[in-house]
Amino acid sequence: MDVRRAALPVLLLLAGLAAVLGYAIPAGASTPAPVQPEQAALLANATPAVTDGSTTSAVDATTALNAGNQPDAQTSIEDGISAQAAVGLAPLAEANVLSGTRPTCWANYSWHQWGTWPYEQKITDTTYWCALYNNHITYRTSTTTGSGTLCGLNWRAGALISGGIGRGFTYFTNRASAGFSCETTIPWITLHRTHYLDTKRNDRGVSSQVGSG
Repeated sequence: MDVRRAALPVLLLLAGLAAVLGYAIPAGASTPAPVQPEQAALLANATPAVTDGSTTSAVDATTALNAGNQPDAQTSIEDGISAQAAVGLAPLAEANVLSGTRPTCWANYSWHQWGTWPYEQKITDTTYWCALYNNHITYRTSTTTGSGTLCGLNWRAGALISGGIGRGFTYFTNRASAGFSCETTIPWITLHRTHYLDTKRNDRGVSSQVGSG
């Protein structure tokens, strides 16, 4: 089979997609070229095929504790106990805790995307947390990240907006926020977008997205 003939349909398909979306794919380029502001706005505001996702798994106490040492991690620990006790590496000195009972820990990767390639804006909330199962939250550490192909990350932040850490708190909700700047073919016209993702975690290891915008 002629390799050049076999490759022709693929090249025609790529060219057709580029024409429809309004941008060119330069030969050998690692990233796509920006498009006109109007087309960029359409892509930045479009709904992606998959808007969000979430993955939760059990983790050991050391992994949860070490996550709090990562750059930009925001960590909360139950008042009156050490970080080691909060994750289960040391005994809990609490009157209502049975002897030998230690917290259980989990990790959750929660994300949401706005816009479509190459003007997508994606926020990811990575949170590790521990709890006395079905009793109360003892520890949490969260990191917010953002990404996009032609939408650069300007800033990111994370904050607890409901619930809490410590006795009496069976859940907490973390808000991950970020701001993006999306370039266009006109250097002095940049699209600015700000988004947030709210994720709720409870003392039974359950995580769910409860808001975004």
